[in-house]
Amino acid sequence: MLTKDGEKHREYMALRSRKLSLSAREIAPIPPMRNPQRRMAARKCLKTFCEHYFPQRFKLAWSSYHLEVIERLQKILVQGGGKLALAMPRGSGKTTLIETAIIWAVLFGHCRFIVAIGANHGEAKKIINNIKAALSANKELLADFPESIYPFHKLKGSALLARGQLYLGELTSIEWKPDMVVFPRIPGSPACGAIIVSVGIHGAIRGKNRTMPDGSIARPDAIILDDVSTKKDAASKVGTEKIVGIINEDVSGLVGPADEMAMFMACTVIREGDVATYYLDRVNRPLWNGLRYKMVETMPERMDLWEKYAEIRWNDPVAATIFYKTNRTEMKKGAVVAWEANYNSPETLDALQFAMNKWCDNEASFMSEYQNDPLRPDAGAVVVPEKTIRSRLNGFDKRTVPMEASTLTAFIDVHDDLLYYAVTAWASDFTGYVIDYGTWPKQTRKKFAKGDKGLYTMGGDAERKDGVIQAGIVSLLKELTATVWDVEGDSDGAEHRTIDKILVDGGYKPGIVENAIRLAFGRSNAAFPSRGKAVRASQLPMADWKPKPGERKGDRWIIGRPPGRGITVTFDTNYWKVQLHDAFRIAPGNRGGLTLWGRDPERHRMFSEHLNGESAKLVESDGKAVYEWIDTPRDNHLFDCMVGCMVAASLVGIKTLEEQAARPTRRRRQVLL
Repeated sequence: MLTKDGEKHREYMALRSRKLSLSAREIAPIPPMRNPQRRMAARKCLKTFCEHYFPQRFKLAWSSYHLEVIERLQKILVQGGGKLALAMPRGSGKTTLIETAIIWAVLFGHCRFIVAIGANHGEAKKIINNIKAALSANKELLADFPESIYPFHKLKGSALLARGQLYLGELTSIEWKPDMVVFPRIPGSPACGAIIVSVGIHGAIRGKNRTMPDGSIARPDAIILDDVSTKKDAASKVGTEKIVGIINEDVSGLVGPADEMAMFMACTVIREGDVATYYLDRVNRPLWNGLRYKMVETMPERMDLWEKYAEIRWNDPVAATIFYKTNRTEMKKGAVVAWEANYNSPETLDALQFAMNKWCDNEASFMSEYQNDPLRPDAGAVVVPEKTIRSRLNGFDKRTVPMEASTLTAFIDVHDDLLYYAVTAWASDFTGYVIDYGTWPKQTRKKFAKGDKGLYTMGGDAERKDGVIQAGIVSLLKELTATVWDVEGDSDGAEHRTIDKILVDGGYKPGIVENAIRLAFGRSNAAFPSRGKAVRASQLPMADWKPKPGERKGDRWIIGRPPGRGITVTFDTNYWKVQLHDAFRIAPGNRGGLTLWGRDPERHRMFSEHLNGESAKLVESDGKAVYEWIDTPRDNHLFDCMVGCMVAASLVGIKTLEEQAARPTRRRRQVLL
């Protein structure tokens, strides 16, 4: 039992311990601001902030694109709304600029809640760690922003000290977590209670809203996306579509109703059709204000000298520099380098040599990572460029059949949410006229991608999905067959065409497609399910396949009954995709070519993009050479539809130019199926 003196001593020690604890947790007084003028100059100028407070990060003179990016980034962060997607060359400091802009926006109260999103958890963590390093160790920030930075300085990097930190006896509510920083609640601080969160693009983005100490709900007012797509994602169409879906749905959904949010995406074009090109597309996604910057805006005229330079550099970099110094005037002709200050190695004389060294080392990497204009993996000229496809115009009105075209075919490409279709008119020599294409349900936009937000879709939950797809196919089939396709020059409407053959993609939902065709046409042969098979160079060509009993064989297609299925058309996609591009290579007016309706090439931009949605590689095996087609992350659904239209034309007896040349004297008999 304690004596009175003992009790007093215990109370004294407890009181002393509490005072020491409070003293350790209390951060008042906060030091005064050292340079108000410098701080005021940086308030409305991100460039000034970078130069004054992070001189070690930004040592070189700015390029023209840096200044433009800073201006645009500053605008959307200050105004609190708008979107900006930009591709900057590798090594241009875009991530460093992003991290600095986040700090600037929060310290001056331009943004209250910023979410930084990286390609994965590790990349996102790097962003938050660099920000935390600046908050805890940057002496210039501490000097001019003491009310915001001093509390972080007192933490000494410890998350435990954040729990009980006090200012004038009140909790600051500061937080210092691996993926989040919450600024202290200091009266008069522009950054009071501001939040910075980092997360990987595949992480838990939903639910980032936060309940504040006063009971209010804080929602992000700025999203920073930094190279959210990896090379693995870019190589996969599914991976690209998944990221686009996350950005369009989960990320965009972070903002509250009736609120606006600033969204800034810094990216690198890994390959055409990846996430970067999706958001950089100013035509199809104008709200993102996409910008692409190159290390070398205009390549040198004398590339022959640079080729010689590359050969010398391979064996002797010093000799290559001497060669450049000797021929510098000629080798710089026509070249425009975006960032003249961007060279820092002793063996380079200027920014052009520094950039061209990247080109010498790896042209593909240079074009992708430094030029944001990646080389296409296409094999030679097999893939007709988008611009050429759009130029193949015939001047007819949409849905008008040229007089010489006697056959109409259509194809439907089946997906959960949309059906794509195309209708083509054919002359007897396989000259084709694209007279209609689109989606079911129809879209109000002329240009869109399948992953876009806000499209009209067939809808339906997972349990009803098959029924919804089936109903959609039936509706589209009936619409296509009920349409009266007017013939050129027939002013009184007495002459018209109907579709002779429709193929429906049965690779995804074969049973549903069969049911839909049966519901639409009964036992008629107006439409068939189809299945594309990419016959590779290492496999037996379809032309050499022996038909099984009950099958009929044509030009790289076979029609029959697969086990457990109804009548189905199977065709070689590798062969027919080459045929399609060959047809678009033929100039309008020539036999066997394909043309599009109208006179405006921009009307067919999305169509041409779909037809460039795959790449081709020439593969040789056992003496056979085959162009094997490879999916890219870009949409290719109308490409599939046009291939199907060609196969359907072959089904009804129209011969390709290749087949006509092989059998020029044989009388052709239409195959009525």
